Amino acid sequence: MKKLTCILLFAVLLFGAISLGSCKLRKASEVDGVDQVSNHAENKAEAEKKPTEKPTEQPTTAPPEVETVASSELSASGYKSLVNSYDNLIYSYGFDGEVFVTEHGKPIYKKGVNYADKKKKIKNNENTIFRIASITKQFTAAAIMILQERGKLSVKDKLSKYFPDYKYGDKITIDNVLRMNSGIPDYMNFYNNVAKIFPTKKEAFTNSSKKNREIIKKSFMTDPILFTPGATFKYSNSGYLLLGEIVEKASGTTYENFLKKEIFDKLDMNFTGFIEDLDENTHNLAQPYNYSKGQLDVFKIKGAAFACGNMYSTAVDLAKWADGLRDYKIMSKESFNELTSDKNHYGYACGLFVLDKGNVIFHTGNLAPYNSILIMSTGSSKYTCVVLSNYDYYASETLGKNLRSVYAGLLS
Repeated sequence: MKKLTCILLFAVLLFGAISLGSCKLRKASEVDGVDQVSNHAENKAEAEKKPTEKPTEQPTTAPPEVETVASSELSASGYKSLVNSYDNLIYSYGFDGEVFVTEHGKPIYKKGVNYADKKKKIKNNENTIFRIASITKQFTAAAIMILQERGKLSVKDKLSKYFPDYKYGDKITIDNVLRMNSGIPDYMNFYNNVAKIFPTKKEAFTNSSKKNREIIKKSFMTDPILFTPGATFKYSNSGYLLLGEIVEKASGTTYENFLKKEIFDKLDMNFTGFIEDLDENTHNLAQPYNYSKGQLDVFKIKGAAFACGNMYSTAVDLAKWADGLRDYKIMSKESFNELTSDKNHYGYACGLFVLDKGNVIFHTGNLAPYNSILIMSTGSSKYTCVVLSNYDYYASETLGKNLRSVYAGLLS
């Protein structure tokens, strides 16, 4: 009997302990749940107190290093000869910067020389961000072609349609401006003296881009044109400033937004943009070296370079652009042919110089100390050579052309 009583008592105690434990666990769970809800509510309230941070579009870290491959167009010995010749050419020029070469969209050669940033000990490479100056012009011309495809404008339009107060607007077409035969005087014949256009130098650096452009336009749109439109070739940054404003009028958005949406985003050009938006502390940014004091003023005057020279990019992104352009990813074949045709036989198409009967197109970018060239074939090899420098030697153009000639010679 005693034994049975002990067993029953043990069972009661065990049941009570289990029930108590279960109750405690349930209470703990309920308390945790309340705390979680409370914490969530507090966090939400705290988050709502803070202003929403605007996401930055600045490049923060460089993409992975690009690996090169052997040329598919050249034999093994031919490719070896190309690499040796390229190395020798680069060093014979005393070149500092980045050379990046692709074929059929694949990198076959790259060479970074000297520093992008001496203080941070970052060397020039295919992902270094450079100011590309007048290479910008081909993007502006492409924007015009895209808008023409959409029926938003025609290259036959007179400038008077967009600038009704311009005295010579009825004599000049968009096509004249694209092909540098408009006769419009060039406001940027001098780099560091652009500030002299403005009433005071201080105003030049404090005005908005739009206000500065109004002052710049007045400086050349009140002057006589240099010749009858279409009569000859004369390089003019002024005309491309006007083209940028035509892009805005025809598209209903800013020039910068149009290029970003219709070109950069479509071609995954994630490290390309506009100098005025560039943070000087951006990772992998090429700093300027070997230049005279004052030469960089134009970069700091909002609107001064605009659609004629206000972009930054990397060698990798520019190679993407070349491939996207030739593969008709942003415009039709017909528009591409119009963009690249030297119909006036001046050696210039639309924002692009033309060589070798149209088999090679290129443009340079020179705004001290930055100097560059993007040169590409229009033939079956789809060769692209990008040369970018942040040192004031101005070797990029000649070097790029000679690199292309070596490749062409090895192909034949």
